[in-house]
Amino acid sequence: MYTTLIDCETLHQHLDDPGWKVVDCRFKLADPGQGQRDYEQGHIPKAVYAHLDKNLSVPQVPGVTGRHPLPSAEETARQFSSLGIAPGMQVVAYDDAGGASAAVRLWWMLRWLGHRSVAVLDGGW
Repeated sequence: MYTTLIDCETLHQHLDDPGWKVVDCRFKLADPGQGQRDYEQGHIPKAVYAHLDKNLSVPQVPGVTGRHPLPSAEETARQFSSLGIAPGMQVVAYDDAGGASAAVRLWWMLRWLGHRSVAVLDGGW
């Protein structure tokens, strides 16, 4: 079980493992559609895309919430299930900020739900 970082070689050895899910979390605050476009142009084989606004947040309420409010635990579980993440699965998240952006948010959210086997790809995209 990988719980913090994972290297590219280890991930490569498990790309065909049905117990593993790779999640592309690339996102640009200045252009919220850029991450999806980048994913469509190329991504790690079998990776799914998690959009910061659509999968890792709920809509902002002006004057009430900050940017990218945290969904409820129930909504978070639904979003992760829709991405194909199941209990006990090894999840690997990556972004193009070395894991310091939305990939770490996905990592933190899964840990918040009690999912221990989640790691960020060392070095990111």
